[in-house]
Amino acid sequence: MRFLLRFLPLAAFAATPAVLSAQTIAAPGGPGPAFAWNTQFSASGKSAIAEGTRALGDIRHSFASAEGSTTLALDQGSALILGASWKRFDFSGSRADAPESLTALALKLGYARQFSPQWSLRAEIDPGIYSDFEDVSGDDFNAPFGLRLLYAQSRTLQWGFALFVDPRGSNPVIGGVGARWVFAPDWTLLFFLPEPKIEYALSPTVSLYAGAGLRGGTFRVAEDFGRKRGRAALNNQDIDFRELSAGVGVRWTIDKTLAAELGVGRLLDRRFEFEKRNLLLNGDGATQFTLSVSGSF
Repeated sequence: MRFLLRFLPLAAFAATPAVLSAQTIAAPGGPGPAFAWNTQFSASGKSAIAEGTRALGDIRHSFASAEGSTTLALDQGSALILGASWKRFDFSGSRADAPESLTALALKLGYARQFSPQWSLRAEIDPGIYSDFEDVSGDDFNAPFGLRLLYAQSRTLQWGFALFVDPRGSNPVIGGVGARWVFAPDWTLLFFLPEPKIEYALSPTVSLYAGAGLRGGTFRVAEDFGRKRGRAALNNQDIDFRELSAGVGVRWTIDKTLAAELGVGRLLDRRFEFEKRNLLLNGDGATQFTLSVSGSF
């Protein structure tokens, strides 16, 4: 479990376009439609949270996000990527030393290049504010970036090679490999974090899926965050929030430019970590519901 959560920064870079990642989006394929957008909302039930063996009551949280990006063609094989993203976690119901909310508001700046029918490259940087938004300052600024190289071995198998750098993350440099494999008629394996899944096409417009999800990020808390809680050492510190879930769902492709997805599952683990202060708050599992809508024009 802890191993998977440590690899969330890579998840942020190897995601598919319909999924909001922790920090940065990248996906198979070259320059996409003129404008692509995605919104997502999820709610998780309450579960116990503790600091070591000290129980701190129950906690529940919700997540909301929105992002959009456009591609500006430079020539036949390359394009600039311009966009913005917003995401917010809200927490309630516990005595733990955790923020009431964590928010990321960032630009999306990138470059995509198709070298050949088999090889393509995508680079992105997401400069912005990653904070509890209690007292925004330069300390809340971060600019994670990544590189992703794709190789299309065939029409049914594509490989992705990713490198992600988060200057503020607990694991600042991470790399890895992912794949998209259509291994049988109507069956597709999407092994790209943060939502690896297996899909079955029930019809041309409806797909069922089962998989897992990794979500979170690194944020800066307020200058008086710790003082308000009697723990001054937590003032103006970076906090990592991570959640791991598994579940099933259905995806409906309404038309070529609009799709909706509804999922239900189990939140297996959620945790807050002040790594520099050796403080870990660990939550138990809970039921989770997710709704997302994505499109392009």
